[in-house]
Amino acid sequence: MKAKIVCFKLSKTVNILILIIILQIIFILFQIKELREERNFNQIQESVNEIENKTEVIQNEVNHEIEQNVIKQEVKKEYETMPSEKKGFKIIGKITIPKLNLDTYILSETTTKALKVSVTKLYGPNINEVGNFCIAGHNYRNNKMFGGIKKLEKGDKIILTDTYGDSVTYEVYENYQTDPKDVSSLNQETKGDREVTLITCTAGAIKRVIVKAVEVYD
Repeated sequence: MKAKIVCFKLSKTVNILILIIILQIIFILFQIKELREERNFNQIQESVNEIENKTEVIQNEVNHEIEQNVIKQEVKKEYETMPSEKKGFKIIGKITIPKLNLDTYILSETTTKALKVSVTKLYGPNINEVGNFCIAGHNYRNNKMFGGIKKLEKGDKIILTDTYGDSVTYEVYENYQTDPKDVSSLNQETKGDREVTLITCTAGAIKRVIVKAVEVYD
C-alpha cells in the first residue's frame, strides 16, 4: 500500500514537472515567435522605408523634370513670337543680362545703321554653337545697348536665346579694356567650349571694353 502511495506521489510529481516543462517550452516558443514576428516586422519596415526613400527620390526627379519642362515650354512659348526682323534687320536671337536688366534682340550683321537699332553679331559661329560668338553694341546707357557691360564681374550671367527658344547661360570670366585696333578678343580657339564676347567702346571711343564669358554646365 505504501509503495502504491509512493508511486502515485512520484507519478504526480513527474506529471507536474512535465507540465511545467511543457509550459516553459510553450513560453519559449511563444517568445521565439514574438521575436521572429518583431524581426520580420522590422525587416518589413526597413523595406517600406527603403521603398519610400526611393519613391521620394524618384518623385523629386520627376518633379524636377516636370519643372524644367514647364520652364522650357514657357521659354519656347515666349520666343515663338520672336520677330524675324527689326527695322529691316534680321534677328538671330536675344541676349539677356539680368544684372544690367538688359534684354534685347541680336541682329545678324554689324553695320552703322544696324548698331543704331540693337546689338549685332560681329564675328564667330552661329548663336550658341561651339566657338566664340562676338557681339558688338554701342555704349548707350539704356537696356538695349552695351553702355553698362563695364560693370559686369566674374560670375555674372549672360543668357543667349536662339529663334527656336533654346537658351544657353554663360558666365563672365574676364572684363578688360584694350586698344581699338586689338582684335585678339575675336579669337576662335575655345577648346571646344561655347563662348560669348561682348564688345563696346569707352567714352570718346578711346578704348574698347571687352567682356568674355563661357558656357555654364549643369
